[in-house]
Amino acid sequence: MKPVVDYEVAASVDPTPLSLLTPGPDYLKYHTTWLEDKWFPFMGFVLGAGSVWYTYAMNRRPFYAGIPVKLGAGIVGATALYYYKQYRTSYLADKDAMYRHYIQLHPEDFQAPERKKVGELFKEWVPVR
Repeated sequence: MKPVVDYEVAASVDPTPLSLLTPGPDYLKYHTTWLEDKWFPFMGFVLGAGSVWYTYAMNRRPFYAGIPVKLGAGIVGATALYYYKQYRTSYLADKDAMYRHYIQLHPEDFQAPERKKVGELFKEWVPVR
């Protein structure tokens, strides 16, 4: 049976903070999905239309009442979350760039950690019976 972790590859990974903050060449291949750009607008539409539907249900109005209002609220919600995702992506990219720049300016504060085996991390344990 093949092990879950390829130990040769895991041992050769560079653990420095700068390499952890810099995306590798396979970033887009493994960190994007076909649903990624559709999820936030979809949830915005569901939350916008669902909130109006819930309000109408609590006021004992029929399900089909106010369909244009529900569609409008859904479109507003989808648009709001679409722009929120753009803002969030831009904010996180700026934050990562700021961290990366700080690490480049102060490499002495970010030394590579010393690699330890799991057995070295635990204290000796004797069961008391």
